[in-house]
Amino acid sequence: MKARILNTFIAGVLTAVALVSGVAQASIVISSTRLIYPAKEREITVQLSNKGDRPALAQAWIDSGDEHQDPSISTAPFVLVPPIARIDPGKGQSMRLTYLPNGALAKDRESIFWFNVLDIPPKTEASGANTVQIALRTRIKLFYRPEGLPGDPENAAKGLIWTVEKTANGQVVRATNNAAFSVSVTKVELTVSGKKISNEEGGLILPKSSKDFTLKGLTSSLNADMNVSYNWINDYGASVDGQAKIGEGVANKTPSD
Repeated sequence: MKARILNTFIAGVLTAVALVSGVAQASIVISSTRLIYPAKEREITVQLSNKGDRPALAQAWIDSGDEHQDPSISTAPFVLVPPIARIDPGKGQSMRLTYLPNGALAKDRESIFWFNVLDIPPKTEASGANTVQIALRTRIKLFYRPEGLPGDPENAAKGLIWTVEKTANGQVVRATNNAAFSVSVTKVELTVSGKKISNEEGGLILPKSSKDFTLKGLTSSLNADMNVSYNWINDYGASVDGQAKIGEGVANKTPSD
């Protein structure tokens, strides 16, 4: 019954969470900015901590990409224990994440999910005060990584193929990822006619797929004789600088290039 009430509550606040997350700060903090689940592991542990000055109730769940989905109907093939926990100020809580083998995920590439934590503060005891209780959600990427994938995440990022493409909305820079690993790009930048043009929205480039990046302020045509600079996030959450020539990736160059 308690879990059902919480699920109903969460479904009602997900949109509100998206609206206030930029102006409020959650007390419950996840120990990392992304989770990697190697298929050979029976389970992985996620550490939560309460950085606030009051107890908080944390509920966690996994979704497959729909951030507005009710957690009670998620089909992500994982189990979290415990899914709900009270965390006192200055204390921590470990959650065990286990993959369900019947999930039948692809074995030739990574699969991506999202780990969510809803930070539910306690009711205020201040009498007569007009207060608003805000539940805040933190959502980070979860990568399920099968065994025996060729290459590694770093070479996947370095091996992105960058091309100039014409679309209905104008020219874009397309990044093609032929690797078995996902690549999280945070910034793409080119120098065009002596002016730096960038896309700072970034995005996730899934394995065996591509993503287009629009460049704000672009007024002249792009060509294949340009270098592209980009930033990507590694397994440890650190930002790494990359550079390649339009039309090829670093990993695809021969030693003489």
